[in-house]
Amino acid sequence: MSDEALDGQRATRTLRPEAEYIGLAAIRDVISAFYTQARRDPVLGPRFATVRDWANHEARLTHFWWVALGGRAYAAYRYRVVERHRTAGVTEDDLQRWFTLFGTCVRQRLPGPYAELWLRRARAMGRVLTQVAGKLT
Repeated sequence: MSDEALDGQRATRTLRPEAEYIGLAAIRDVISAFYTQARRDPVLGPRFATVRDWANHEARLTHFWWVALGGRAYAAYRYRVVERHRTAGVTEDDLQRWFTLFGTCVRQRLPGPYAELWLRRARAMGRVLTQVAGKLT
């Protein structure tokens, strides 16, 4: 399928309940809080030391999670999740620490059922990254 067809498909798909329930503003809030904490974290902080434009990074990740949770794409970002994690040398321990910190941020900012919707999706992605973590390093 061509990029144009994929873009058209993304633009016309309907909003899934996860995105609608959680909302873009709440996703933005979680992402901002998470990266504030991650930059200070002794394990994750060094992994993010290469980020030069935090506003852009957070905007991209807000969009990523909005779309991952079923929201309509509003930007033309391309995500290469495995490739980016490979380049950064991410390990299984890094992924576990990320999920622990991310889970705490999500649960502190969203009601239980909405937090669990988001974390279920994050766990699924994490399983894929964990499966290839041996190939990431």
